[in-house]
Amino acid sequence: MTGPIPEEIIDRVRSHFDILDIVGQYVQLRKSGRYYFGLCPFHSEKTPSFSVSPDKQIFHCFGCGEGGNVISFLMKVEGLHFVEAVEYLAERAGIDIPERGQPRENQQHKEEKNTMYKAHDLVAKLYHHILLHKEAGKIGLDYLKQRGFTGETIEEFQLGYAPDSWYLVTQFLQKRNLPLPLMEEAGLVALREAGKRYFDRFRGRVMFPIHDTQGRVVAFGGRAVGDQQPKYLNSPETRLFNKGRLLFNLHRARNMIRREREAVLFEGYADVISAWQGGIHNCIASLGTALTEEQARVIRRNAEQVIICYDSDRAGVEAALKSMEILTKTGCHVKIARLPEGMDPDDYIRRHGGERFRQDILLQAQSATAFQLDYLKTGKDLQDETERMNYIHEALEVIARLSSAVERDHYLRRLAEEFDISFQAIRQEHQKNYRKQKRDSSRDNWTSKWNNNINNGNHSASQSLLPAHHKAERMLIVWMMRNQDIAARVEAEVGGEFSVDEHAALAAFLYKYYREGNEPDPGKFVNRLDDERLMKLASELAMLDINEEVSEQELTDYIQQVLNYPKWLHIEQLKKEQRRLEKMGNSREAAEIGVEIFRLQRQLKARPNSQGRRETDG
Repeated sequence: MTGPIPEEIIDRVRSHFDILDIVGQYVQLRKSGRYYFGLCPFHSEKTPSFSVSPDKQIFHCFGCGEGGNVISFLMKVEGLHFVEAVEYLAERAGIDIPERGQPRENQQHKEEKNTMYKAHDLVAKLYHHILLHKEAGKIGLDYLKQRGFTGETIEEFQLGYAPDSWYLVTQFLQKRNLPLPLMEEAGLVALREAGKRYFDRFRGRVMFPIHDTQGRVVAFGGRAVGDQQPKYLNSPETRLFNKGRLLFNLHRARNMIRREREAVLFEGYADVISAWQGGIHNCIASLGTALTEEQARVIRRNAEQVIICYDSDRAGVEAALKSMEILTKTGCHVKIARLPEGMDPDDYIRRHGGERFRQDILLQAQSATAFQLDYLKTGKDLQDETERMNYIHEALEVIARLSSAVERDHYLRRLAEEFDISFQAIRQEHQKNYRKQKRDSSRDNWTSKWNNNINNGNHSASQSLLPAHHKAERMLIVWMMRNQDIAARVEAEVGGEFSVDEHAALAAFLYKYYREGNEPDPGKFVNRLDDERLMKLASELAMLDINEEVSEQELTDYIQQVLNYPKWLHIEQLKKEQRRLEKMGNSREAAEIGVEIFRLQRQLKARPNSQGRRETDG
């Protein structure tokens, strides 16, 4: 027998949390009037259109249309089922959920994920214990100390060591009755194709635990201590771990990143740990692969500026250029920190310390444009006239892509001075490039102006473009969510006579909501909705900025607009029939229809006053 979580438990969980605290873990919010705004975590945007109402305890994105309460937010941002989200929040709040039956598949999925989390936590502790307290871990500890990591840093990052053993972790998990097929799926053990025997995935490596946004261990990065290949080995992707979505150390650095509105992006785990040990606590890294668009959006939601600090070799420079392009598209202000030739961030910090790294490297970071212009010089002999001209034309193309006229002017003047060319000539050539890029941009990217209104090809309709009856229905629902007496009046006078199906459904849910004895509470009402479309619409309407009170006459007008709409439709149908009859020469029947149209129109023009009596114009 299956059963849902009791409504009173759901209400306790929802009311325990301030939605700002939960959303604030994922989105950098700023107050504007009564609401808080930030970049939407559910679609790409440069201008904040994601809003949170602390009064109503709901969120709504005016760009993509997503909306809901604290539970639905967690479901969407973490990819959880409703029950998983409620149980997660209940555990954080210390609220017990009574035992109940669940669909077997849902329960199994939840139990398997919990087992994976448990196993990762146990294995992380095992690796850490071996590193610090076992002879087998001495080689790993010596390596870390040689790299300059202190005991405090090793504890902070829970660094560990996987001994050069084929079955240590496998047997460790077996003894704790953790099923090996699930452990293979979790990426902790591997399976031999021949013989079907499980063995440890990581052997002879220093281990770096990888955490999700909630601070739970979900994967590992392993660095070989000896000559083992590959040098670096990461966990495979699993139900817990998506390497294109997570960022190393974000759970630890997020508060500092938001405080400084700046993130320092490294390539490797060791770079992050060295920087953290050196007092730089806004540092993160991608997970062994090139930065993805999804990771860039996560960074942008937390920081306005990003300093990219990759290795100084050619591969590092090219990776920095790619990351810079991806981050710039998300709206980040990007700078590039340049290291001395042949050094990586970890090397520099170990040699010179964290403070000098901050002063000489991070604070001297170049703008993205300056970095690109320097990179274009790579491999060119600028003393050669042909190569020099090629460089100037390439540099002008980079400058033409800048949106700021002030920036364009700055780099044009710098280019003219560097090569002793008249500013007028440089500017004239630039204008050609700029006009061409503008033409190409307007032709190829004409939809970019819809950036904040795109949702899988569907544009959010502007309320000012909606028909009068549609707007009236929306306003009635807004006031019904806020006032039980208004809901009772609408139920009595309108009932289910809403012309828009979604509005009729919301009205029916509101009638039921109040009949169950609930008080006006938009967040609680949204929680009662099972349909995602209705939840989004209800959140949008609850977030509309309207007056604190509505007059009797306004309500009467809204109700009359709703009730009159079917009559207007009937009149239009009669007019079509009248025209048809006139074309057929049937003037008598056409005239009769004309009389009926006139009668209906007079009825519609009779305006009810606030007491419900009709007043006829004239």
